[in-house]
Amino acid sequence: MDDALIIVEINEKNTAISIANADGSITHTEKYSLDIASITPETWSWEIGGLIAKTLGLENEKRSSKAIVISFPGFIDTMTGKIISSPFNKNLDNFSITNELKINIDSPISAESKIKNALIGEHWQGIGQNVHNIIYIDLKEMYSAALLINDQIIHGANLLAGELKIPESIKTMQHLGGDKIENIIKQIIDLAIVLDSEMIIIDAEKNNIDSIISLMQSLMKEKNYHIKIEKPMLEGKSSLMGSIKIALTLSFENKNY
Repeated sequence: MDDALIIVEINEKNTAISIANADGSITHTEKYSLDIASITPETWSWEIGGLIAKTLGLENEKRSSKAIVISFPGFIDTMTGKIISSPFNKNLDNFSITNELKINIDSPISAESKIKNALIGEHWQGIGQNVHNIIYIDLKEMYSAALLINDQIIHGANLLAGELKIPESIKTMQHLGGDKIENIIKQIIDLAIVLDSEMIIIDAEKNNIDSIISLMQSLMKEKNYHIKIEKPMLEGKSSLMGSIKIALTLSFENKNY
């Protein structure tokens, strides 16, 4: 049996670890209660490495990891695995989440921002297939954007390409609306026009997403500009599928970032 591809999806209050085959099919998933705010650089390897080992044991197939991809709710320097910005735990800023794991795990390991993984997933198997220039907007968790230009994920000079300036008051609103959200949407539209984007993918809570898309379409019509505006097709699995795509590449190239 082929060694396993391991996907570690870290969220604010929990972590899901999935095991996939060489064809990308998921064979086992475990979800653990783990508050990201409680993790420190000193406990990172023990916490996450321990959960990886536990999940492999629970699958009960005696497999080892062929590649590991960490999907993190923050901004990541993919080449070094260093967290540039962690909105849920500032103590992890400038900490390499891959280097610590590499000490005890002999397989390629990569880390990427959750929102960029979501864009990769939607471009690979979702609504963004065969689309070359996409803006993916997250108004659910990270309140940011990821950019795909000419089929390439853009990281930017400071690795924060697509970061949105969103007031804290917006993030805590149950229903997004009013002048503030309209100004944010105008920023997104202006960015899409400048980048000549073909599609904007909006990920937001179900009670907000239709009104946001409607407002965006209205503002787009005012500018006489036509860009497809879509919801994620893979729903809650966009980031997972993007991580699997990276894991498949890592295992094929045997590349250790």
